[in-house]
Amino acid sequence: MARKDDTRLNIIVGLFVFGFGALFMLSLIIIGMGKGTFKEKVVIDADFRSVSGLKKGSPVQLEGIEIGVVEDRSFVELDYSCNPASEDRGRYGGGRTDDCDSQMFCAPEGKCAELEHYSANKELHPPCDEDIQCNEEEVCVTSDFRRRYRRVGWTGSTGVCAAYETQHKRIRVRLRIFAESLQHVRTDSRASVSQNGLLGDQLVQISAGRGEPVKAGARIQTNPSLIEDVLAVRDRIEGMFVQVEETVGGIATLAAALGDEKTVRNVQGLLSNANEISRQIAEGKGLVGALLNDEAYVQDFGATLRSVRDTASGLDSFVKRAKSSMTKVDENLQPLIDDGRSVIANIDGILGDLKNPENKSVASKLLYDPDGNMVREIEETVAGLNEVVAALERGEGTMGKLLKDPKAYDDLVKILGNIERNNTIKRLVRFVVEKDEASDAAVPKTRKAE
Repeated sequence: MARKDDTRLNIIVGLFVFGFGALFMLSLIIIGMGKGTFKEKVVIDADFRSVSGLKKGSPVQLEGIEIGVVEDRSFVELDYSCNPASEDRGRYGGGRTDDCDSQMFCAPEGKCAELEHYSANKELHPPCDEDIQCNEEEVCVTSDFRRRYRRVGWTGSTGVCAAYETQHKRIRVRLRIFAESLQHVRTDSRASVSQNGLLGDQLVQISAGRGEPVKAGARIQTNPSLIEDVLAVRDRIEGMFVQVEETVGGIATLAAALGDEKTVRNVQGLLSNANEISRQIAEGKGLVGALLNDEAYVQDFGATLRSVRDTASGLDSFVKRAKSSMTKVDENLQPLIDDGRSVIANIDGILGDLKNPENKSVASKLLYDPDGNMVREIEETVAGLNEVVAALERGEGTMGKLLKDPKAYDDLVKILGNIERNNTIKRLVRFVVEKDEASDAAVPKTRKAE
């Protein structure tokens, strides 16, 4: 009987332990599901200057809603690329880029940079108007630079050269967040280290942006912590004190110069000379006084001004007439130019025809005779003519004898005289002439008109 009671007790205890364990496991599963233990997670990075109080397992919130935890922290030294032409220039969405963290600007070599702290030593910050006037790894802090990079801290004056640094030491914080929450983290989201309540632990707070969603493994930019903001304000206050000290020093130097006896005498002399010049002008002495007090000078000056005005009016009229004449010349010159171009085109066509090898005209042969045949023929003809002329001059042949032999000339005269005295020949000539006249009279008038 006692053995049965022990068995029953053991069964009851075993069931109780099994039920308690199952209930405990179910509670763990419910709690894990509530905290997203079994949800898919992704990793993104954020680089901070300081992470005081932040540790592994610290919560990560998106606008106050917990979306993950801090997985790891590590020291890194790296640079960030940027585009100097579009960084912080223009409007968002219009080609503007924002690849540099707060208090950084895009250096000319395409790297995000930080300005070194302003030094009161003016020799380290020479004046400038543009970057080319500064040394390497220096930038000219102008008014345009200050307007473009308003987040960059600078306590010095504008128009001076300042050194910068492109290699940065940061603490890279790896954030493991829910994959379903990654769509709310955008390219313009910013991470900052804040405090969970007044006395709570440190956490990472991410702002919701409006840009494109970031991808897993990407890096989001960060905002300075409260301590960094306080230090920045302190630096600005110190810079203001430095400027005040410089201003006070300038005033003290001016006061010391004014307290010098020699300077006082020089100032008094200048004032005395100014008073004397004013008195002489008021009395009409000197050229300036005469100009200001003599009515004749005033009238002459007025006449001179009127002459200048009339001359300017005449010059303007001349310019208008010249412009009109140039317009007419341009209108008349253009047809002449067109005619000249047409004539030149015709000449060019004629020359082209003359150059054509198929052209057999005399002009073409005279102008373009590559073999020299025409020249040789002309030379042979001229040589023949020279020989004929020489023969005539020597009295050779019939023509030569007629030209050189007087007897032949006398015989020709006698023959012509005999012909003139011969009646038979006269009647024959008269008959032929009358026959030609009768033939002309028989032709119809219409044909004659044609």
